Amino acid sequence: MTPIVMPDAGTDDEPVRVSAWLVQPGDAITVGDRIVEVLMNGVTFDITTETAGRMARIDVPVGAAVEVGMTLGWIA
Repeated sequence: MTPIVMPDAGTDDEPVRVSAWLVQPGDAITVGDRIVEVLMNGVTFDITTETAGRMARIDVPVGAAVEVGMTLGWIA
């Protein structure tokens, strides 16, 4: 399985939260798909994937705070 990792978005010490999952476990994913939205400083950013497969598991629920390098979920 491949982890979905929170990238460094240059947020410094600003809080970042998961605002929406755009896929659910079992959904097919292709390279470049938008899979999760995060909210920082009132702006929403999409996290895309570089891996194709199926969404296996979501580890971080909507509304949860995240940090750079944190695993958000998994692709099988």
